[in-house]
Amino acid sequence: MYRVLFVTDNAANRKPLKSGLLEHGYSVTMITSRELLAEDWSPPKTDVLIVDLEHSQTDGTKLCHAIKREPSLNSLPLVLLVPEDLLGRIDFSLGMADYLTLPVSVKRLVERLKFLMWKLHNITVTNGLKVGGLSINFERYEVHVNDALMDLTYKEFELLKFLASQPGKVFTREVLLNKVWGYDYYGGTRTVDVHIRRLRSKIESGGSVYIETVRHVGYKFLSSECSS
Repeated sequence: MYRVLFVTDNAANRKPLKSGLLEHGYSVTMITSRELLAEDWSPPKTDVLIVDLEHSQTDGTKLCHAIKREPSLNSLPLVLLVPEDLLGRIDFSLGMADYLTLPVSVKRLVERLKFLMWKLHNITVTNGLKVGGLSINFERYEVHVNDALMDLTYKEFELLKFLASQPGKVFTREVLLNKVWGYDYYGGTRTVDVHIRRLRSKIESGGSVYIETVRHVGYKFLSSECSS
């Protein structure tokens, strides 16, 4: 279930969109532009943002800049709902993933969100992947969590890369030992458990879960971020 943060000052007129998203399995949190800008506001766990610019009490550029300054939100796909009279005045340098012209149907909005989520979680093994706040660059051997560079050992990176390259597939400790450490490695399977534990401590901050333990079997990489 993907989590939508819906920023709108037009909540009454957007209830059909919220209801439609809920019916399609999305979790929706609606807030006003003023709530977003409040100093004491704490963002909920979110996968995609929708910002409604119609009747907004805050300038759209200011809203987008506020989002980009928030570490937990700045890497997420941003969708703008734009009234007809604002077309031609959209600043694409704000980093939006998409925009839809109002009025917009539930069907249209859901289809765009499906595409964005597919694109976000689609894995290109030669380059890397991004799931939630976790970003892995296979070519540069870099791992970022919420834009912060993680200090992984070579084996920790190789273990993460192997699991992430085949999301959802369960691997036994024996298979992981052979594939990551090599067939000539004589260490026990506890080596895998130790490295998984260290890897989790580095990438699963803030309650996010990317690697799941399959009891009595082994481990798998989750295709979407979960919260513990």
